[in-house]
Amino acid sequence: MTRPNCPHPAARILLWCGWAVAVERAAPSQLPFLAAALATAFLFAPVRHETGRLLRRTRWLMAVLLLTYAYTLPGTPLWPPLEWASPTLEGLRQGALRVARLALMLAGLAALLASTSRPRLIYGLYGLARPLTGFGFDRRAFAVRLGLTLDYVEHAPKPARWLDALRAPLADDALPATYTLHAERWQGCDSAVILAGLLGVWIVLA
Repeated sequence: MTRPNCPHPAARILLWCGWAVAVERAAPSQLPFLAAALATAFLFAPVRHETGRLLRRTRWLMAVLLLTYAYTLPGTPLWPPLEWASPTLEGLRQGALRVARLALMLAGLAALLASTSRPRLIYGLYGLARPLTGFGFDRRAFAVRLGLTLDYVEHAPKPARWLDALRAPLADDALPATYTLHAERWQGCDSAVILAGLLGVWIVLA
């Protein structure tokens, strides 16, 4: 049984880019509708797992964003007796809005990562980097280095302490000698997917 190639990995990456733009530019009142549209992806366990992993890894960033907005934006103090030590209501609202947008972007990224294998993602980036070759960018070297690096990070032994990882020499056979990507053709359905994505972004931003 052959693996379906539609949507093309480059189309999937572009769709996530469009999703990120829509989430960033959408009015606060539209975010619940975007969240409801994305919720259908959580019917699949890999998407739920990937979303939880990304949110756990960025939880401190979200906390810092929320506190930064809460304590730097002027407005009505949440606890007036604390005066300058109190966060502001306006800051908390803006911070919560920023965290919500970031969480929606990460959830969309989780859907992309859960539904697309790593080699296909790398091939998608390889295809999207084609316009940069005119500026001297070596997209083949980029794809190979990225693939080899990610494979090494995944399969490298994990020492008990991080200092041991810094001191341990890199084995000669730590990296494979070659890295292979399977080419995929852009199909009509890929163009239809991109057009549908552009239509969705236009509807959100209109």
